[in-house]
Formats: sequence, structure tokens, C-alpha cells
Amino acid sequence: MKLKDGLILREVAGQYVIVPTGKRVQEVTSIVYISSSAAYLWDYMKDHEFEKQDLVTQIMEHYTGVTEEQASDDIEKFLKTLADNNILDDGKIRGRVFVRMPRKEG
Repeated sequence: MKLKDGLILREVAGQYVIVPTGKRVQEVTSIVYISSSAAYLWDYMKDHEFEKQDLVTQIMEHYTGVTEEQASDDIEKFLKTLADNNILDDGKIRGRVFVRMPRKEG
């Protein structure tokens, strides 16, 4: 998986916020704030394709005192937040698809 293009991370008033640019503004309509740990992962994610375990490894190498289980749980929630806000390109289609079928006359 990877992050979608057209997204940047900015620090605003001590908080990290994901900002859509260009065409992505129409798709990412919520303001998404992330933690400093998630911002650390974002820096890795913006330049790499990754799997959840890659992110767990990044956290385990960077932070002390966190268990692999806790890192895994936190990253799972982070990835869900990104996916729910149309930020993560994970190959899954989200939302609703409507198909209008022509009516039969007669």
C-alpha cells in the first residue's frame, strides 16, 4: 500500500494535519490530525510502498518502551483512519457505487 498523491503534512499550532492539494481536495473533505508518532511514520510512508509490518518495524526501531503488540494495534487504527478518509491507497474500493439501469419500455 501507499499514500495517495496530492497530500502534504503540515504542523499547525503544534498539531500535525494532513492537507489535500489539487484534485485531492474534493476527495479528502475532513481535517485529519495525526500524532507526532504518526507524523514520523508519514515521513517514511510518503516515499515508500509499505505494509503494516514495515510501519511496526519503523516504530520499534525509533521508540523505546513500546511493545510490538501496542505498536501493531496503534498502526492498525492509524491505517484505518487514513483509509476511512481516502488518504491511503490500499487497493480497496470504498463508498457506494450506483449504477443506473435503463428502464424497459413497454
